[in-house]
Amino acid sequence: MEKKLLVILLSAIIFLSCAVLGVSTVYRIEKVTVEASLVSEEAKMESEHLQKELEELYQRDSIFFAGTSKAKSLLQSYPYFRITGFKKVYPNVLIFQIIEDAEVYAVEKTMGAGYYILGEDGTMLGERETPINPLTGAENVVLKNLNVSCQIGELPKGDDEILPLLQLSKTLSTALGGIRSNVVSVEVYSRSPQTIYRVTMREGVKLYFGTPSEKTEEKVKEAVDKYMALTYEEKLTGRVVVSEVGGKIFASYATKDEFDV
Repeated sequence: MEKKLLVILLSAIIFLSCAVLGVSTVYRIEKVTVEASLVSEEAKMESEHLQKELEELYQRDSIFFAGTSKAKSLLQSYPYFRITGFKKVYPNVLIFQIIEDAEVYAVEKTMGAGYYILGEDGTMLGERETPINPLTGAENVVLKNLNVSCQIGELPKGDDEILPLLQLSKTLSTALGGIRSNVVSVEVYSRSPQTIYRVTMREGVKLYFGTPSEKTEEKVKEAVDKYMALTYEEKLTGRVVVSEVGGKIFASYATKDEFDV
């Protein structure tokens, strides 16, 4: 009787072992798919490289135990990508959803300690020693003369001028069809007795906005209209001052920038 029970027990163990082995063999990862929401052309090629690396990373792993931890470690080499979704398609496919965090701004840290890199909405994407986008090689718009602290995924804090400065920058971006093509930097030029922001354009001319948090859209429209009307030679130097007189917004150009001292 005891021998019979032992045979039955051993048979059950062997059967379960074979079943587990069969299941584990069937449910090994064979394919990894990356569904990407991308902005730049350069990111398309990088996403293909990322998919190949993810396939190598998860190849033949059990789909039951697969998660995002290994992928997140890999994405440290792709700081411009972020995982937004993850799912398993049984028996053997993983799907990662990623998004390209499009960089737009770089906030100067104090004492030349590098930059906080911000997205279009002003949230922090990371930190870097230069304002250059490593994916595209493009220069992000530098935000200057601010004293802020940042956490990834949050807006900068600590300076009363950061949010109005970002709002002016966003309004400029809308008016110009994108800010990076035309603007080098946006800075707090003066805090008292009047708040003045200075915008340095790529050709060289500078735009000055007094009390920029008030009637922002009107002031930006006047400044951009004046800037667009300048000849190429005029855009190389001088300044455009946006002011309000009698409740009306005016933009004036001069070949000499008397504020740039």
